[in-house]
Amino acid sequence: MKIQIELKLSRIIWLLESLLKVFLFALRPPQPTFENTSDVTAIAGRNIELRCRVHNLQNYTVVWMNPRGTVISKDVTKVTDDTRISIERQVTADWNILIRNVTFKDRGNYSCIINTAPNPTIKYIYLYVNVLPKIIEEASSRSLMHVREGETVTLVCNATGYPQPRIHWYRGRKINVTDQPGDTLIIRNITRHCAGEYECRANNGLPLEASRVFTVEVEFAPEVSVLVPRLGITLRTETVLQCSCCASPIRICEWRKDGRELHISGKYELNTYKDDPETITLSLSIFHIQEEDLGRYECHAKNWLGEDSDYTFLYEYRPPVPSTQSPIATKKSVTPESKYRTMKPERPRNQFDNPFPGESFVILRPSTIKSPSKYSSGSSCIRTGVYRHIVFIVIGLHLLCRRFL
Repeated sequence: MKIQIELKLSRIIWLLESLLKVFLFALRPPQPTFENTSDVTAIAGRNIELRCRVHNLQNYTVVWMNPRGTVISKDVTKVTDDTRISIERQVTADWNILIRNVTFKDRGNYSCIINTAPNPTIKYIYLYVNVLPKIIEEASSRSLMHVREGETVTLVCNATGYPQPRIHWYRGRKINVTDQPGDTLIIRNITRHCAGEYECRANNGLPLEASRVFTVEVEFAPEVSVLVPRLGITLRTETVLQCSCCASPIRICEWRKDGRELHISGKYELNTYKDDPETITLSLSIFHIQEEDLGRYECHAKNWLGEDSDYTFLYEYRPPVPSTQSPIATKKSVTPESKYRTMKPERPRNQFDNPFPGESFVILRPSTIKSPSKYSSGSSCIRTGVYRHIVFIVIGLHLLCRRFL
């Protein structure tokens, strides 16, 4: 009987304790809760805010800790000595921290902790830090390079950043010269046509990219060419001689006369025109040209790799004088083998009417004609004319005799 009474009393006590706990739990205020937040990505060198908004904080304390376990702040009091960090509270529920000039070392898991019992309530926020690309000057090739034509040129462009940047090469800042990215550009057997600016661009997907420009100057020996090799000029006039000097670098480009250097004075005027960085046109004006100004003019260029020359010959031009004599008839050539003169075929009979009816009409012709003399090209023409005069005289005498008899 006594045992049963004790059991009943223990049950009643347990029931009363349970009811008391429920009653006390119902009277207890709600526990603090975090507002949902997400991880944060920042770019190195900029400012970033880590947000921690707490509801129903009551009398609990909010503590911030960095990824290395160092306390940043406790309630509104900043504990760390990092001057870049401050506590930002727009409203009462906010327990945000602001990090200025974020570095890559700031990345990691930050903790916003509420000291609830028996276990603290923790909100983790991961800070991702990306780093813009940057060219490493000391690990890259120099900006200006002088090379000789035919050599191999190697351009190196080292860059840092996170994520790791990819490097592409461009010529003249527009033309992509490589299919695959890489930090080294090799130009084998370089020519003067490969001279110019080359640019490397480092990009890792961030809004900004880094770039560096390399200027490659290809040096080669001079090449000279004149505009006109021979030039005829009238005395007491003026003219202009021009030559093109192509070299890198262009040290000397000058005109010479008969191997001697010209002294620029009122007689000569020298003008230089730059066609491109490696080519100039040298113009020499010569005034009031005399006989002593005629001759060979040399355009000469020289640099430390070699020298070259080209020449223009200036001569006097005399215009042809119109002839006042009448044109000379063209003489027919007669070959020595020709012994006989070819006679023209006789005209039809109706073209040779007999002027003396009833009389016999005789025309005298030489049977043979000698070939022209070696020294007289017109002897055959003279003899033919004599025979024709004899025939006309005979015919005239015959007509006179018939008229008066």
